[in-house]
Amino acid sequence: MLSMPVGFPNTSPAPLVLNYHGLGSNAVQQDAYTRLPIAGTNLGYIIVTPETVSGLPGWILPGFGRGPSRAQQVEIRAARVLLDHLEATLCVDRTREFAAGMSNGAGMAAALVCGLGGRLAAVAPVSGITIARPCAHPRPTSIITFHGTADQVVPYGGGRVNLPAQIRGFSVPAWLRSVRLPPFETTLSRWTASMACGRGVESRPASDVALRTFRCGGGATVEAYVIDGGGHTWPGGIQLGALGRTTRLDATGLILQAFSRHAAAR
Repeated sequence: MLSMPVGFPNTSPAPLVLNYHGLGSNAVQQDAYTRLPIAGTNLGYIIVTPETVSGLPGWILPGFGRGPSRAQQVEIRAARVLLDHLEATLCVDRTREFAAGMSNGAGMAAALVCGLGGRLAAVAPVSGITIARPCAHPRPTSIITFHGTADQVVPYGGGRVNLPAQIRGFSVPAWLRSVRLPPFETTLSRWTASMACGRGVESRPASDVALRTFRCGGGATVEAYVIDGGGHTWPGGIQLGALGRTTRLDATGLILQAFSRHAAAR
């Protein structure tokens, strides 16, 4: 799915966002849920929403699965080729390329920090940053992340993911349903340590939301929003009862604001 700013002349470089859907979802649902194609294009962003291949309900993340390590890099290679194609066909600001994602898509966005070696200026993992494994020495890449303390699918406190045996007719492997993830706080500490961040500054942007902001090496930042009692949701998105409570905080707007403050050194 490709969403362009209204009247985009393709002669002035525009920032670009890859918008990754969650497990069992698709590109159309991700666009509707996040509202990034509307909010983003109104601010001059090109929004690109990939979709997994037919019969596969989620993204293959590095470090997960039972196949050879090269096979686990397939999505990283696909993202690189996709960005190459977009840069070759559209007037893209190559210093302002970003990725966002929900759940399994959040893990995908976070995995691109290390997988693309600093090509992205910032990423926004929502309800799933713990799915990706931080690398030891990432290139400066800003992170804005959201997670609810009552998330029952990707638990805030870590532990086994809560997945059904089948999603969209696809059998979820037993090993995936038994994967144990680290706590959100552990993952956050690993990212801030690997990116040489200072002490976080705490604030309360809403009564049910705590924010910690870290200044990191190379001009990068990490912004971590924790939603008190929040479920497996995109803050400010459509209320989906089965996934728990969401907050009215506008994650989409905050993500685009954060992206506007960052550029990659390319």
